[in-house]
Amino acid sequence: MKTQTDAGPVFLTAEDFKKMIGGACRLLEKEKETINAINVFPVPDGDTGTNLRATLKEVEEVCFGYKGDSLGELSGLVASRALLGARGNSGVIFSQLLRGIARGLQGKKNASARELSKALWYSVVFAYRAVSNPVEGTILSVGREAARGASKAARGGADIHGLLEEAISSGKEMLALTTDMIPALKEAGVVDAGGMGLIIFMEGCLYSLRNDVGDFWEPVGRDFETGHEPFLARQKQAACFNLENIYCSELVIKGAGGRDKELRRILEQQGESLLLVNQGGIIKVHIHTGEPGRVISTCLQYGTLHDLKIENMQEQHSHLSTSAGKQEGWQPLPPKNGQANKTGIIVIAPGDGLKKIFLSLGADEVVPGGQSMNPRVEDVLEATLKVPYRQVIILPNNKNVQPVARQVQELCEKEVTVLGAFTVPQGLAALLAFKPTAQMTDNKIAMERAAGGVKTGEVTFATRSATVADTVIKQGDYLGLFDGNICSWGKDLNGVAFDLAQKMRGEDDEIITLLQGRDTPYEDAASLMSLIKEAFPLLEVELKQGGQPLYYYIISVE
Repeated sequence: MKTQTDAGPVFLTAEDFKKMIGGACRLLEKEKETINAINVFPVPDGDTGTNLRATLKEVEEVCFGYKGDSLGELSGLVASRALLGARGNSGVIFSQLLRGIARGLQGKKNASARELSKALWYSVVFAYRAVSNPVEGTILSVGREAARGASKAARGGADIHGLLEEAISSGKEMLALTTDMIPALKEAGVVDAGGMGLIIFMEGCLYSLRNDVGDFWEPVGRDFETGHEPFLARQKQAACFNLENIYCSELVIKGAGGRDKELRRILEQQGESLLLVNQGGIIKVHIHTGEPGRVISTCLQYGTLHDLKIENMQEQHSHLSTSAGKQEGWQPLPPKNGQANKTGIIVIAPGDGLKKIFLSLGADEVVPGGQSMNPRVEDVLEATLKVPYRQVIILPNNKNVQPVARQVQELCEKEVTVLGAFTVPQGLAALLAFKPTAQMTDNKIAMERAAGGVKTGEVTFATRSATVADTVIKQGDYLGLFDGNICSWGKDLNGVAFDLAQKMRGEDDEIITLLQGRDTPYEDAASLMSLIKEAFPLLEVELKQGGQPLYYYIISVE
């Protein structure tokens, strides 16, 4: 039972934790557009608030369904769900913060203020480890100072309320400093969006505890873009098997402790596409097997079973055979061992047109995503599991998708390489350099070299008025971005696009490719192509339907 002083609880319980998550989710829902609005550039990719809220939406469902009373167990479930549901760079970092908290609370039914402060330090360690090149003046800095404030409060004898108050206060002080720590933030006159999101999250946690709102929230239905079904519940391709009487089996094991390696060795002999994730002694298992009863019997020896799902994959046989058969010379993998006879390619790209283009060039799976619509870790992981090869190359085609793809490397037992392709043109150039018979390392070198040789232009619109590099841009103006930097703007769409193409063109360039956006009339795109051909008669100019949202044109020059 929770013990309280006049000010607040002395111990944090699982029920408290549920309330904190609920309050944080509601406040993030209310403030997500405020977070989005402080994007440094006035382009429609300010999605930090949306990514944080979408990541927490997954966590909210876990909390609402939890009926136990163990803080450690609940925090572990929350961390697992946050990791799989993470979107974008901010979502990935946030999932690592929650993962660190779960590590600090592992095995605890309740937690004192001192124990919670230690868990917050774990969260900082996990978050910093997840970033290859940590930058000061971001959510990492805000989280670190919040943890420092919490530690100071705990040493002073604060209760849970007092600890959170000091954490928020210290975090806010650092948040205010972020404006001067990063030149782009200073130029735009804003604070770090991820850091603001973290402060809002903590304020929601404190508010819900202070007001004793209990189960005041209902889980929000997943309405982000197209919506998603639960983790790996959709049918998947298991090309290493004859799909007749093969079952996609999932379950959760509680009480297994640290015996996941032992269990993994056994299950590897009972099926394929094994995914086994251990978070605080709670093991999530996904496997394709012809003997689901044997798998269940094995798992029962390691603890109690929960959330059991078994689905027959025969229903998807026709569709999957067609999908796999599109690759000339495709052969199924031998079961249980061996090297793949081909490297699979996963692409993240927005728009039906781009999907068709990437598939026509040899991609195995295209996950919808890009600017303002970052996919979840789970979406990319599921696509990776569907590919019938041991080796997989992922083309993120967006800087904010890169951290999501890297998490798949950690979760998937396949050999996964995340390519340094940060734009759609870079991804297309990389895929053209791919050789199915080459070694993974050779392909990575050749593909990244090809990606680095292409220039990217994008034409979109200003989401707000702003001054960028002494340039006054008005809301609604068309913007031309050359490798991410604004270099053209104005009221005429094709005028901005043509000016951008001129600035991108170099003396040695030979090809300009225009990818027509979803909201760009064909007549406008054809007119722009003619204008460029007339101005540069020696260049080869191509027009393709990309179907990407928000960006009227994506321009590739090489």
